[in-house]
Amino acid sequence: MRTVETAQTFLTASEVDALVGDYLAGMSVKTLAERYGIHRATVFSHLRRRNVPSRRPGLGIDEKAEAVRLARAAVSMRAIGRRMGVDRKAVREALAEAGLIVDCTNGARRSGLPNLI
Repeated sequence: MRTVETAQTFLTASEVDALVGDYLAGMSVKTLAERYGIHRATVFSHLRRRNVPSRRPGLGIDEKAEAVRLARAAVSMRAIGRRMGVDRKAVREALAEAGLIVDCTNGARRSGLPNLI
């Protein structure tokens, strides 16, 4: 016989409404999962059932400005990503968009170094 390790948390319809509202207001899935005591996958399930469009992971305008400020203060992309709750790719995109680094995709030059092909 199988035992359940943790008790399941079922949300009421009004709690799911609140969860959807919080998500649409910009709250992260991780924060929602912690707030409502459910798994992140369950948050996504509730959002999908309510036909809520998913946000593209990354940084908003204010967050991009903060990432640029931190990069100019010599904070690494990894540290910026950890601090802001995004992966290094999102930080790289923000810094490339601001012109602080040159994106290396499609054979572009990196940080002013010649492309040695």
